[in-house]
Amino acid sequence: MQKMNRTPLKLVLFTVLFAVVMFPMGHKTESSSLSNRIPSGDLFPQFIEKNLGTDWYGIYMQESKVGYLKSTAGREKGLNGIIYKIQLSGTIQIPSHKETNEMKINIDAAFDAQPPYSLIRYSDRMMHKDDISETKIIRTSNGYEARITQGKETRAYIMGPLEYSLKDYAAVQIWITQNPERGASIKYPHLSLKALKIEENTSYIKAIHSGIIAGVRRIYYDVITIDSNGLEIKEVFGANGKAYSIFLGEVFECRLEPQSLATNIDRTINLFLKNTISVNRPLGDSEKVALLKLSLDNTSGALLDNAPGQSVTLNSANDSVIVTVNSKGVPRINATREEIKKNLAATIDIPANHPKIIRLAHNAVGDAGTNSEKLNRLVKFVYRYIEDDYTANPLTVMDIIEKKKGDCSEHARLFTVIARAMGIPCRTVGGLVYLGDEFQEFGLHAWNEVVIDGIWIPVDPTWGQILIDATHIRFSVDISKEWEVMAVIPKMKIEVLHVEHKNKS
Repeated sequence: MQKMNRTPLKLVLFTVLFAVVMFPMGHKTESSSLSNRIPSGDLFPQFIEKNLGTDWYGIYMQESKVGYLKSTAGREKGLNGIIYKIQLSGTIQIPSHKETNEMKINIDAAFDAQPPYSLIRYSDRMMHKDDISETKIIRTSNGYEARITQGKETRAYIMGPLEYSLKDYAAVQIWITQNPERGASIKYPHLSLKALKIEENTSYIKAIHSGIIAGVRRIYYDVITIDSNGLEIKEVFGANGKAYSIFLGEVFECRLEPQSLATNIDRTINLFLKNTISVNRPLGDSEKVALLKLSLDNTSGALLDNAPGQSVTLNSANDSVIVTVNSKGVPRINATREEIKKNLAATIDIPANHPKIIRLAHNAVGDAGTNSEKLNRLVKFVYRYIEDDYTANPLTVMDIIEKKKGDCSEHARLFTVIARAMGIPCRTVGGLVYLGDEFQEFGLHAWNEVVIDGIWIPVDPTWGQILIDATHIRFSVDISKEWEVMAVIPKMKIEVLHVEHKNKS
Protein backbone atom coordinates (compact mmCIF):
# COMPACT_ATOMS: atom_id res chain seq x y z
CA MET A 1 0.00 0.00 0.00
CA GLN A 2 1.38 3.41 -0.96
CA LYS A 3 2.05 5.81 1.88
CA MET A 4 0.12 9.05 1.88
CA ASN A 5 2.87 11.56 2.62
CA ARG A 6 6.32 12.19 1.29
CA THR A 7 8.73 12.84 4.15
CA PRO A 8 11.44 15.55 4.10
CA LEU A 9 15.04 14.66 4.89
CA LYS A 10 15.58 15.65 8.54
CA LEU A 11 17.66 18.72 9.22
CA VAL A 12 20.05 17.13 11.69
CA LEU A 13 23.10 17.10 9.46
CA PHE A 14 24.67 19.61 11.84
CA THR A 15 25.73 16.62 13.97
CA VAL A 16 28.45 16.04 11.40
CA LEU A 17 30.15 19.18 12.66
CA PHE A 18 30.63 17.86 16.17
CA ALA A 19 32.17 14.66 14.85
CA VAL A 20 34.73 16.59 12.79
CA VAL A 21 35.64 19.78 14.63
CA MET A 22 37.31 19.90 18.03
CA PHE A 23 35.95 23.10 19.50
CA PRO A 24 38.56 25.65 20.58
CA MET A 25 39.45 26.32 24.16
CA GLY A 26 38.05 29.36 25.93
CA HIS A 27 40.04 32.51 26.64
CA LYS A 28 40.44 34.48 29.83
CA THR A 29 40.64 37.79 28.03
CA GLU A 30 40.06 39.50 24.72
CA SER A 31 43.52 41.10 24.83
CA SER A 32 46.05 40.35 22.10
CA SER A 33 48.94 39.79 24.51
CA LEU A 34 49.47 36.14 23.54
CA SER A 35 52.76 35.20 21.93
CA ASN A 36 52.89 35.43 18.15
CA ARG A 37 55.23 32.46 18.00
CA ILE A 38 54.18 28.84 18.22
CA PRO A 39 54.79 27.61 21.77
CA SER A 40 57.26 24.77 22.16
CA GLY A 41 59.01 23.09 25.04
CA ASP A 42 58.39 24.94 28.30
CA LEU A 43 56.36 27.66 26.52
CA PHE A 44 53.50 25.31 25.67
CA PRO A 45 52.03 25.32 29.23
CA GLN A 46 52.10 29.13 29.13
CA PHE A 47 50.09 29.09 25.93
CA ILE A 48 47.55 26.72 27.45
CA GLU A 49 47.28 28.65 30.72
CA LYS A 50 46.59 31.91 28.86
CA ASN A 51 43.84 30.18 26.90
CA LEU A 52 41.86 28.77 29.81
CA GLY A 53 38.36 30.14 30.33
CA THR A 54 34.85 30.05 28.86
CA ASP A 55 33.35 31.13 25.54
CA TRP A 56 29.73 31.10 24.38
CA TYR A 57 28.57 30.48 20.82
CA GLY A 58 25.16 31.03 19.26
CA ILE A 59 24.13 28.34 16.76
CA TYR A 60 22.44 29.58 13.60
CA MET A 61 20.76 27.72 10.78
CA GLN A 62 19.73 29.71 7.74
CA GLU A 63 20.40 32.87 9.80
CA SER A 64 17.89 31.86 12.49
CA LYS A 65 19.24 30.99 15.91
CA VAL A 66 18.47 27.41 16.87
CA GLY A 67 20.74 26.85 19.86
CA TYR A 68 23.86 27.71 21.79
CA LEU A 69 27.11 26.16 23.03
CA LYS A 70 29.30 26.73 26.07
CA SER A 71 33.00 25.94 25.53
CA THR A 72 35.18 25.77 28.64
CA ALA A 73 38.83 24.89 29.23
CA GLY A 74 40.16 24.55 32.76
CA ARG A 75 42.76 23.01 35.01
CA GLU A 76 41.80 20.72 37.88
CA LYS A 77 43.12 17.97 40.11
CA GLY A 78 42.73 14.46 38.74
CA LEU A 79 43.40 11.03 40.21
CA ASN A 80 47.07 11.16 39.26
CA GLY A 81 47.78 14.87 39.40
CA ILE A 82 46.78 18.06 37.61
CA ILE A 83 44.89 17.68 34.32
CA TYR A 84 43.56 20.00 31.63
CA LYS A 85 39.84 19.56 31.04
CA ILE A 86 37.87 20.81 28.03
CA GLN A 87 34.07 20.75 28.02
CA LEU A 88 31.49 21.60 25.39
CA SER A 89 27.80 21.63 26.25
CA GLY A 90 24.79 23.05 24.49
CA THR A 91 21.25 22.84 23.23
CA ILE A 92 19.97 22.73 19.67
CA GLN A 93 16.29 23.12 18.79
CA ILE A 94 15.21 21.97 15.33
CA PRO A 95 11.58 22.68 14.37
CA SER A 96 9.85 19.75 12.70
CA HIS A 97 6.27 20.44 11.63
CA LYS A 98 4.27 21.12 14.84
CA GLU A 99 6.94 19.96 17.28
CA THR A 100 10.35 21.35 18.18
CA ASN A 101 13.02 18.70 18.58
CA GLU A 102 15.55 19.58 21.26
CA MET A 103 18.95 17.95 21.25
CA LYS A 104 21.48 18.19 24.08
CA ILE A 105 25.20 17.96 23.41
CA ASN A 106 27.98 17.23 25.91
CA ILE A 107 31.63 16.75 25.00
CA ASP A 108 34.26 16.19 27.66
CA ALA A 109 38.02 15.78 27.09
CA ALA A 110 40.85 15.50 29.62
CA PHE A 111 44.63 15.59 29.04
CA ASP A 112 47.69 15.21 31.22
CA ALA A 113 49.07 18.58 32.34
CA GLN A 114 52.64 17.30 31.88
CA PRO A 115 54.49 16.44 28.65
CA PRO A 116 53.54 14.84 26.34
CA TYR A 117 50.04 16.06 27.41
CA SER A 118 48.45 12.73 26.45
CA LEU A 119 44.72 12.11 26.21
CA ILE A 120 43.21 10.69 29.40
CA ARG A 121 39.59 10.41 28.28
CA TYR A 122 37.18 11.74 25.70
CA SER A 123 33.40 11.47 25.59
CA ASP A 124 30.80 12.70 23.12
CA ARG A 125 27.19 12.45 24.32
CA MET A 126 24.02 13.44 22.45
CA MET A 127 20.52 13.23 23.91
CA HIS A 128 17.13 13.56 22.25
CA LYS A 129 14.02 12.83 24.29
CA ASP A 130 14.88 9.49 25.97
CA ASP A 131 17.48 8.48 23.38
CA ILE A 132 21.17 8.64 24.24
CA SER A 133 24.10 8.21 21.89
CA GLU A 134 27.52 8.30 23.52
CA THR A 135 31.08 7.44 22.60
CA LYS A 136 33.63 7.28 25.41
CA ILE A 137 37.36 6.74 24.97
CA ILE A 138 39.17 5.89 28.20
CA ARG A 139 42.87 5.37 28.84
CA THR A 140 43.68 1.99 30.39
CA SER A 141 46.85 0.19 31.44
CA ASN A 142 46.97 -1.41 27.96
CA GLY A 143 46.23 1.67 25.90
CA TYR A 144 42.69 2.89 25.27
CA GLU A 145 39.22 1.40 25.31
CA ALA A 146 36.10 2.74 23.60
CA ARG A 147 32.62 2.33 25.05
CA ILE A 148 29.71 2.93 22.70
CA THR A 149 26.21 3.49 24.07
CA GLN A 150 23.34 3.20 21.62
CA GLY A 151 19.75 2.18 22.23
CA LYS A 152 20.28 1.68 25.99
CA GLU A 153 23.08 -0.78 25.24
CA THR A 154 26.82 -0.29 25.79
CA ARG A 155 29.53 -2.11 23.83
CA ALA A 156 33.25 -2.05 24.51
CA TYR A 157 36.07 -1.98 21.93
CA ILE A 158 39.77 -2.42 22.64
CA MET A 159 41.66 0.31 20.76
CA GLY A 160 45.19 -0.32 22.02
CA PRO A 161 47.84 2.44 21.87
CA LEU A 162 46.63 5.87 20.80
CA GLU A 163 49.00 8.77 20.26
CA TYR A 164 46.89 11.88 20.72
CA SER A 165 47.67 14.89 22.86
CA LEU A 166 46.55 18.36 23.84
CA LYS A 167 49.04 19.73 21.29
CA ASP A 168 47.14 17.84 18.58
CA TYR A 169 43.80 19.12 19.90
CA ALA A 170 45.02 22.75 19.80
CA ALA A 171 47.14 22.38 16.64
CA VAL A 172 45.25 24.94 14.54
CA GLN A 173 45.01 27.52 17.34
CA ILE A 174 48.74 27.26 17.99
CA TRP A 175 49.51 27.47 14.27
CA ILE A 176 47.47 30.67 13.91
CA THR A 177 49.65 32.40 16.51
CA GLN A 178 52.58 31.99 14.10
CA ASN A 179 50.93 34.47 11.69
CA PRO A 180 50.80 32.03 8.75
CA GLU A 181 50.58 33.50 5.24
CA ARG A 182 47.61 33.19 2.90
CA GLY A 183 47.69 29.75 1.27
CA ALA A 184 49.78 28.18 4.06
CA SER A 185 48.58 24.78 5.29
CA ILE A 186 49.05 22.38 8.17
CA LYS A 187 48.38 18.65 8.61
CA TYR A 188 47.70 17.31 12.09
CA PRO A 189 46.20 14.28 13.89
CA HIS A 190 42.45 14.22 14.47
CA LEU A 191 40.65 11.83 16.80
CA SER A 192 37.82 10.27 14.79
CA LEU A 193 34.96 9.00 16.93
CA LYS A 194 33.35 7.48 13.84
CA ALA A 195 36.33 5.29 12.98
CA LEU A 196 37.79 5.02 16.52
CA LYS A 197 41.24 5.90 15.29
CA ILE A 198 43.56 8.78 14.58
CA GLU A 199 43.03 10.31 11.13
CA GLU A 200 44.66 13.26 9.43
CA ASN A 201 43.03 16.64 8.97
CA THR A 202 44.33 19.41 6.74
CA SER A 203 43.76 23.12 7.38
CA TYR A 204 44.80 26.02 5.17
CA ILE A 205 44.55 29.80 5.22
CA LYS A 206 42.02 30.89 2.61
CA ALA A 207 42.13 34.61 3.40
CA ILE A 208 43.54 37.12 5.89
CA HIS A 209 41.51 40.18 6.89
CA SER A 210 41.86 43.28 9.00
CA GLY A 211 38.74 44.57 10.72
CA ILE A 212 37.21 46.18 13.79
CA ILE A 213 36.16 43.60 16.39
CA ALA A 214 34.86 44.78 19.78
CA GLY A 215 36.08 48.28 18.95
CA VAL A 216 39.66 47.22 18.26
CA ARG A 217 41.32 46.72 14.87
CA ARG A 218 42.41 43.09 14.61
CA ILE A 219 43.83 40.62 12.11
CA TYR A 220 41.74 37.51 11.57
CA TYR A 221 42.07 34.42 9.41
CA ASP A 222 39.64 32.41 7.28
CA VAL A 223 40.72 28.81 7.85
CA ILE A 224 39.39 25.88 5.83
CA THR A 225 39.66 22.45 7.43
CA ILE A 226 39.26 19.30 5.33
CA ASP A 227 38.75 15.99 7.10
CA SER A 228 39.57 12.50 5.82
CA ASN A 229 36.12 12.23 4.18
CA GLY A 230 36.54 15.48 2.25
CA LEU A 231 34.13 17.47 4.43
CA GLU A 232 35.06 21.17 4.55
CA ILE A 233 34.66 23.35 7.62
CA LYS A 234 35.32 27.10 7.58
CA GLU A 235 36.55 28.77 10.77
CA VAL A 236 37.39 32.41 11.45
CA PHE A 237 40.23 32.89 13.97
CA GLY A 238 41.76 35.95 15.55
CA ALA A 239 45.54 36.30 15.45
CA ASN A 240 45.68 34.98 19.02
CA GLY A 241 44.00 31.72 18.03
CA LYS A 242 40.54 32.65 19.26
CA ALA A 243 37.68 31.23 17.15
CA TYR A 244 35.07 33.84 16.19
CA SER A 245 32.91 31.72 13.88
CA ILE A 246 32.63 28.15 12.61
CA PHE A 247 30.71 27.53 9.37
CA LEU A 248 29.40 24.41 7.66
CA GLY A 249 28.35 25.48 4.19
CA GLU A 250 26.32 28.67 4.07
CA VAL A 251 23.50 27.33 6.22
CA PHE A 252 25.02 26.54 9.60
CA GLU A 253 27.19 28.73 11.86
CA CYS A 254 28.51 28.75 15.43
CA ARG A 255 29.08 32.43 16.28
CA LEU A 256 31.05 33.78 19.26
CA GLU A 257 28.69 35.88 21.39
CA PRO A 258 28.19 37.16 24.94
CA GLN A 259 26.38 34.62 27.13
CA SER A 260 23.17 36.66 27.28
CA LEU A 261 22.95 36.84 23.50
CA ALA A 262 24.10 33.27 22.81
CA THR A 263 21.42 31.73 25.06
CA ASN A 264 18.59 33.84 23.64
CA ILE A 265 17.08 31.47 21.08
CA ASP A 266 14.75 32.89 18.42
CA ARG A 267 11.09 32.07 18.21
CA THR A 268 10.46 28.66 16.67
CA ILE A 269 10.72 28.76 12.89
CA ASN A 270 9.52 26.24 10.34
CA LEU A 271 12.68 25.25 8.51
CA PHE A 272 10.70 22.73 6.46
CA LEU A 273 9.03 25.56 4.54
CA LYS A 274 12.42 26.97 3.57
CA ASN A 275 13.54 23.72 2.00
CA THR A 276 11.04 22.97 -0.73
CA ILE A 277 11.17 24.02 -4.39
CA SER A 278 8.09 24.86 -6.41
CA VAL A 279 7.83 23.67 -10.02
CA ASN A 280 5.98 25.08 -13.01
CA ARG A 281 3.54 22.19 -13.58
CA PRO A 282 2.02 19.19 -11.80
CA LEU A 283 3.53 15.75 -12.45
CA GLY A 284 0.58 13.51 -11.57
CA ASP A 285 0.98 10.30 -9.54
CA SER A 286 4.66 10.16 -8.56
CA GLU A 287 4.85 6.37 -8.56
CA LYS A 288 3.75 6.33 -12.21
CA VAL A 289 6.38 8.81 -13.41
CA ALA A 290 8.71 6.80 -15.67
CA LEU A 291 10.78 9.64 -17.12
CA LEU A 292 11.34 13.22 -16.02
CA LYS A 293 13.36 15.94 -17.69
CA LEU A 294 14.17 19.08 -15.72
CA SER A 295 16.12 22.30 -16.15
CA LEU A 296 18.08 23.76 -13.22
CA ASP A 297 20.26 26.83 -12.90
CA ASN A 298 23.98 26.12 -13.24
CA THR A 299 24.74 26.66 -9.53
CA SER A 300 22.13 24.13 -8.45
CA GLY A 301 22.98 21.71 -11.22
CA ALA A 302 26.65 21.71 -10.23
CA LEU A 303 25.68 19.87 -7.04
CA LEU A 304 24.24 16.94 -9.01
CA ASP A 305 26.10 14.00 -10.54
CA ASN A 306 25.29 11.22 -12.94
CA ALA A 307 23.67 8.47 -10.88
CA PRO A 308 21.77 5.23 -11.43
CA GLY A 309 18.86 6.31 -13.61
CA GLN A 310 20.01 9.94 -13.68
CA SER A 311 22.03 11.86 -16.27
CA VAL A 312 23.23 15.45 -15.92
CA THR A 313 24.25 17.55 -18.92
CA LEU A 314 25.14 21.19 -19.46
CA ASN A 315 22.93 23.30 -21.72
CA SER A 316 25.47 25.81 -23.01
CA ALA A 317 22.77 27.82 -24.80
CA ASN A 318 21.47 29.34 -21.56
CA ASP A 319 24.06 28.16 -19.01
CA SER A 320 21.60 25.76 -17.38
CA VAL A 321 21.81 22.10 -16.42
CA ILE A 322 19.48 19.45 -17.82
CA VAL A 323 18.68 16.53 -15.52
CA THR A 324 16.98 13.46 -16.95
CA VAL A 325 15.69 10.81 -14.56
CA ASN A 326 14.11 7.47 -15.47
CA SER A 327 12.78 4.50 -13.53
CA LYS A 328 14.78 1.94 -15.57
CA GLY A 329 18.10 2.67 -13.87
CA VAL A 330 19.81 3.94 -17.03
CA PRO A 331 22.58 4.98 -17.09
CA ARG A 332 23.91 2.02 -15.12
CA ILE A 333 26.74 2.86 -12.75
CA ASN A 334 29.38 0.23 -11.95
CA ALA A 335 30.52 -0.06 -8.35
CA THR A 336 34.27 0.11 -7.76
CA ARG A 337 36.10 -2.28 -5.43
CA GLU A 338 36.71 0.59 -3.03
CA GLU A 339 33.00 1.50 -2.99
CA ILE A 340 31.99 -2.12 -2.37
CA LYS A 341 34.44 -2.46 0.53
CA LYS A 342 33.38 0.85 2.07
CA ASN A 343 29.68 0.12 1.82
CA LEU A 344 29.94 -3.37 3.28
CA ALA A 345 31.78 -2.20 6.38
CA ALA A 346 30.34 -2.23 9.88
CA THR A 347 30.94 1.08 11.65
CA ILE A 348 29.97 2.77 14.91
CA ASP A 349 26.92 4.35 13.24
CA ILE A 350 26.17 1.29 11.07
CA PRO A 351 26.73 -1.72 13.38
CA ALA A 352 26.07 -4.35 10.71
CA ASN A 353 27.98 -6.99 12.71
CA HIS A 354 25.84 -6.60 15.84
CA PRO A 355 24.00 -9.84 16.74
CA LYS A 356 20.67 -8.02 17.05
CA ILE A 357 21.10 -6.56 13.55
CA ILE A 358 22.09 -9.90 12.07
CA ARG A 359 19.05 -11.61 13.63
CA LEU A 360 16.75 -8.88 12.32
CA ALA A 361 18.24 -9.16 8.83
CA HIS A 362 17.78 -12.96 8.76
CA ASN A 363 14.18 -12.54 9.89
CA ALA A 364 13.66 -10.07 7.07
CA VAL A 365 15.05 -12.19 4.22
CA GLY A 366 13.89 -15.62 5.42
CA ASP A 367 14.80 -18.32 2.92
CA ALA A 368 15.62 -15.95 0.05
CA GLY A 369 18.52 -17.35 -1.96
CA THR A 370 19.85 -14.67 -4.32
CA ASN A 371 20.81 -11.11 -3.49
CA SER A 372 17.96 -9.91 -5.70
CA GLU A 373 15.45 -11.94 -3.68
CA LYS A 374 17.00 -10.67 -0.44
CA LEU A 375 16.79 -7.09 -1.71
CA ASN A 376 13.10 -7.47 -2.53
CA ARG A 377 12.31 -8.76 0.95
CA LEU A 378 14.50 -6.21 2.73
CA VAL A 379 12.74 -3.30 1.03
CA LYS A 380 9.32 -4.64 1.98
CA PHE A 381 10.45 -5.45 5.52
CA VAL A 382 11.75 -1.94 6.27
CA TYR A 383 8.72 -0.39 4.60
CA ARG A 384 6.43 -2.25 7.01
CA TYR A 385 8.71 -2.19 10.08
CA ILE A 386 8.89 1.59 10.56
CA GLU A 387 5.75 3.61 11.23
CA ASP A 388 5.78 7.10 9.73
CA ASP A 389 6.44 9.65 12.46
CA TYR A 390 7.94 13.07 11.69
CA THR A 391 8.82 13.78 15.32
CA ALA A 392 10.32 10.50 16.57
CA ASN A 393 13.89 11.23 15.38
CA PRO A 394 15.68 8.26 17.02
CA LEU A 395 19.39 9.00 17.48
CA THR A 396 20.85 5.62 16.54
CA VAL A 397 20.02 2.48 14.57
CA MET A 398 19.47 0.63 17.83
CA ASP A 399 16.90 3.28 18.84
CA ILE A 400 15.19 2.90 15.46
CA ILE A 401 14.86 -0.85 15.98
CA GLU A 402 13.34 -0.34 19.42
CA LYS A 403 10.95 2.54 18.58
CA LYS A 404 9.94 1.35 15.08
CA LYS A 405 9.07 4.95 14.20
CA GLY A 406 10.66 7.62 12.02
CA ASP A 407 10.77 9.30 8.65
CA CYS A 408 12.76 8.68 5.48
CA SER A 409 16.05 9.03 7.34
CA GLU A 410 15.18 6.16 9.68
CA HIS A 411 13.97 3.97 6.82
CA ALA A 412 17.21 4.56 4.93
CA ARG A 413 19.49 4.03 7.96
CA LEU A 414 17.79 0.80 8.99
CA PHE A 415 17.88 -0.49 5.43
CA THR A 416 21.59 0.28 5.12
CA VAL A 417 22.53 -1.63 8.25
CA ILE A 418 20.49 -4.76 7.58
CA ALA A 419 21.53 -4.88 3.91
CA ARG A 420 25.19 -4.81 4.96
CA ALA A 421 24.46 -7.48 7.56
CA MET A 422 23.29 -9.65 4.66
CA GLY A 423 26.47 -8.99 2.67
CA ILE A 424 24.85 -6.53 0.25
CA PRO A 425 26.87 -3.30 -0.24
CA CYS A 426 24.55 -0.42 0.59
CA ARG A 427 24.68 3.33 1.15
CA THR A 428 22.20 6.03 2.10
CA VAL A 429 21.80 8.80 -0.47
CA GLY A 430 19.94 12.09 -0.37
CA GLY A 431 18.15 14.26 -2.85
CA LEU A 432 14.80 15.69 -3.84
CA VAL A 433 11.46 14.02 -4.51
CA TYR A 434 8.16 15.34 -5.78
CA LEU A 435 5.79 16.01 -2.88
CA GLY A 436 2.64 15.51 -4.93
CA ASP A 437 0.29 17.68 -6.99
CA GLU A 438 -1.29 19.01 -3.79
CA PHE A 439 1.94 20.93 -3.13
CA GLN A 440 3.49 20.98 -6.63
CA GLU A 441 6.92 21.08 -4.97
CA PHE A 442 10.08 19.04 -4.55
CA GLY A 443 11.37 18.39 -1.03
CA LEU A 444 14.32 16.75 0.68
CA HIS A 445 14.34 12.97 0.94
CA ALA A 446 16.65 10.03 1.70
CA TRP A 447 16.75 6.60 0.07
CA ASN A 448 19.30 3.86 -0.67
CA GLU A 449 21.55 2.42 -3.33
CA VAL A 450 22.75 -1.19 -3.26
CA VAL A 451 25.19 -3.20 -5.38
CA ILE A 452 23.70 -6.15 -7.24
CA ASP A 453 25.93 -7.96 -9.76
CA GLY A 454 28.43 -5.10 -9.63
CA ILE A 455 25.85 -2.40 -10.49
CA TRP A 456 24.44 0.31 -8.20
CA ILE A 457 20.67 -0.10 -7.90
CA PRO A 458 18.47 2.59 -6.26
CA VAL A 459 15.66 1.50 -3.92
CA ASP A 460 13.32 3.44 -1.64
CA PRO A 461 12.25 1.55 1.50
CA THR A 462 10.22 4.54 2.75
CA TRP A 463 7.60 3.71 0.11
CA GLY A 464 8.51 0.11 -0.57
CA GLN A 465 9.87 0.88 -4.04
CA ILE A 466 12.24 -1.75 -5.39
CA LEU A 467 12.29 0.23 -8.65
CA ILE A 468 12.17 3.89 -7.64
CA ASP A 469 10.01 6.32 -9.56
CA ALA A 470 11.57 9.01 -11.73
CA THR A 471 10.81 11.89 -9.36
CA HIS A 472 13.93 11.06 -7.29
CA ILE A 473 16.70 13.60 -8.03
CA ARG A 474 19.90 12.46 -6.34
CA PHE A 475 22.57 14.79 -4.99
CA SER A 476 26.23 13.89 -5.08
CA VAL A 477 27.24 11.17 -2.59
CA ASP A 478 30.23 13.34 -1.66
CA ILE A 479 29.63 14.27 2.00
CA SER A 480 31.45 17.58 1.52
CA LYS A 481 28.59 18.81 -0.70
CA GLU A 482 25.73 18.17 1.74
CA TRP A 483 25.90 21.62 3.29
CA GLU A 484 26.38 23.29 -0.09
CA VAL A 485 23.11 21.69 -1.13
CA MET A 486 21.31 22.89 2.00
CA ALA A 487 22.43 26.44 1.32
CA VAL A 488 21.31 26.40 -2.32
CA ILE A 489 17.84 24.87 -1.84
CA PRO A 490 16.04 28.09 -0.76
CA LYS A 491 17.31 29.73 -3.98
CA MET A 492 16.90 26.72 -6.26
CA LYS A 493 14.64 26.89 -9.32
CA ILE A 494 13.42 23.80 -11.18
CA GLU A 495 11.58 23.86 -14.50
CA VAL A 496 9.79 20.73 -15.68
CA LEU A 497 10.57 20.23 -19.39
CA HIS A 498 9.03 16.82 -20.01
CA VAL A 499 7.31 14.03 -18.07
CA GLU A 500 6.27 10.52 -19.11
CA HIS A 501 4.13 8.06 -17.15
CA LYS A 502 4.10 4.29 -17.04
CA ASN A 503 1.48 2.59 -19.18
CA LYS A 504 -1.65 1.76 -17.25
CA SER A 505 -2.02 -1.96 -16.60
